[in-house]
Amino acid sequence: MGQPAQKRAIAISPEDRKALVFLSTGDRRGGEPLRAAIVLTAATGLSYAETARRLATTRPTVATWLRRYAEEGVPGLRDRLRPGRRPLVQDTDVVLRTLCTAPPGGVAWSSRALGVELGLSNGTVARIWRRWGLRPTEPAAFRLPGLPDLALAGAELVGLHCDHRDRLLVLAAGPAPAGSATGLGPVATPTGTGTLGPASGVSTGSVSAVCAGPATGPGVVVAALTGAGPAGPAASPPSLCDFLAAVADGRADGCLHLLAAGQETARRSVVRAWAARHGHRVQVAPAEPTWTELAAVAAGLTVPATGRLAPDLGGRLVAALRTAWRTALFGGR
Repeated sequence: MGQPAQKRAIAISPEDRKALVFLSTGDRRGGEPLRAAIVLTAATGLSYAETARRLATTRPTVATWLRRYAEEGVPGLRDRLRPGRRPLVQDTDVVLRTLCTAPPGGVAWSSRALGVELGLSNGTVARIWRRWGLRPTEPAAFRLPGLPDLALAGAELVGLHCDHRDRLLVLAAGPAPAGSATGLGPVATPTGTGTLGPASGVSTGSVSAVCAGPATGPGVVVAALTGAGPAGPAASPPSLCDFLAAVADGRADGCLHLLAAGQETARRSVVRAWAARHGHRVQVAPAEPTWTELAAVAAGLTVPATGRLAPDLGGRLVAALRTAWRTALFGGR
């Protein structure tokens, strides 16, 4: 017998609808945009067959993703890690270890020596170096992909914004502020103010988890959700406009470099007006490495740990950043 027609609309909460509309933007021929569009279309009461016809897909595909949504909610529509897929932590750990440490008795890492240190093959290390345009013998020449005109030697992390629509990383070139041992000042977060710390201060909870200790004065603006806690649900991060204003107030001199997670963010009127008014540069992060990886490397390089890096500094930075923006997107689910 054929599949029965859907008799009633799927119930979608306002929070889910907001996340689904966000996910459905883009190419709906496959992936997350198609899955979100399936749920939104079927929620109007259409049958599986009519939903499939409107979205140019098949009834089994519609049934699969409606079932997944019913069982797991919006997170069930996201891409999942598959066997053999490149772990996000590898790139950041390799880049940070290459640039922030030296091999025992040597000046620069070889792919074989670093592979032994991190438990990777020398071929994997070499491929990661090529992907990031990294030459271990010339660390000062390293440029963050997406920001080719900014050398990270002496650069400062100025701001990090993460919400359900936009993810932005802001850096500045120039000497470290006077009186700052790490080259970074205090961090303003939704839960208070602290100093962006080294590896020992990083956890997988959220971006703001890398803050530790009270401080005062201008510094890095971190606008990201912190997740639910004893005080209740996560607080909303400042608006994009407020974030950019805080960044501009904190660094009135010199050109800032903003790296956006996508063209949509880079083209927002508030971003373009901000860049034109202050003479700052806005660029879009490449697909590989991801924006999350780029942000983790920038944080790891501009806030070097004292002494030897923790083995998984890059991995913990990536996990904290990913948790923050997933919390922002899914409302803490």
